[in-house]
Amino acid sequence: MQKDFHFYGIYVLCRCKGMPPEYSKIVAYSSQHTDDAKYGHALKFENGGYFKQALCAHRFMHPDVFSLDTQYGVYIPFHFIPGDVGNGFQERMLCRENGDIAQEMMREVWKLKEKPYNLHRLGIALHAYADTWAHKDFSGLQTGLNDIDDIDVRNEEKKAIPKIFAHFFRNVTEAVIPRVGHAEAATIPDEPYREWSYYNVYEDRQIYRRNWMLYLDASRAIYQEIKFFLRKNPEFKATKSVVHWGNVRSPLRIQLMFKGSLEERCRNWVEKINASAFGFECLPEDKYLTYDDREWFRDAVEVKSEKGETDKYYRKKDFHQSNWKNFHDAALSHRFFVHNELLAPREIICS
Repeated sequence: MQKDFHFYGIYVLCRCKGMPPEYSKIVAYSSQHTDDAKYGHALKFENGGYFKQALCAHRFMHPDVFSLDTQYGVYIPFHFIPGDVGNGFQERMLCRENGDIAQEMMREVWKLKEKPYNLHRLGIALHAYADTWAHKDFSGLQTGLNDIDDIDVRNEEKKAIPKIFAHFFRNVTEAVIPRVGHAEAATIPDEPYREWSYYNVYEDRQIYRRNWMLYLDASRAIYQEIKFFLRKNPEFKATKSVVHWGNVRSPLRIQLMFKGSLEERCRNWVEKINASAFGFECLPEDKYLTYDDREWFRDAVEVKSEKGETDKYYRKKDFHQSNWKNFHDAALSHRFFVHNELLAPREIICS
């Protein structure tokens, strides 16, 4: 999934369940920022203090993608929650939509009352939860079970490649693209409007997918999870009535089927929010909804740069109450829980 769903889609579902814009944006921003927190280094502040960021995302074509630290520390807890079904370890590591581990992960979030980062933790968990639909049947580990072939994207113009080159390109792809996650399918699983098929080499069968159907089912489950969270944490719910799922489903399905570039899809979400297409009243805070991956960082940290010198960092006055710090605290908490409370008892990780 990409920004159109992880940010705008999550925001809409939060608003439909009665969350005010301020809280909805924290959840949605945390959800999308799970794809953008690609820095794990520590910041030493010139005005005192030290803070290590939580690495939540990684580029598939980076050399570190082959490291177990990246696969176990980034992909599995944040993007490829194991389904824990099947025969043998590698099959159990495959992502399955709405699996038992993913459901237990969500139940934990309901309990985080009075934590300063509970909304941030909800957003991070919803990112991983949503990805169990988009990333189903793929693993966060480097494994032959991720090997796919004969990708056919519906309603897309095909560019013919002479057969004499087909085998060559296949070999080059296998040599260059790591079999981690859905790297061999590129961004196709993450684009909601896609209809596509592929040959699963391990299972020896052809698989056909309508992404928008998977995303719609994920939306229904997320809608319910937000309801359960608000039932345990009513302080985050506005007094106005919610939009029932039966009234959300149809406009959401149309939205997910909208075909366009990522930026076009994001703009379409904003237009529909402004038109109150999903059933909730468009408030001033909704109207100019946007995502800037550096917004929270700038609110928490001042960077001073001088020519020929390394950047110097200064924590701002309210750093310890900032969304940026709360996000990283939530990410560390999420990873610890997934590793030690969910995967270790199932002997997937030895904590």
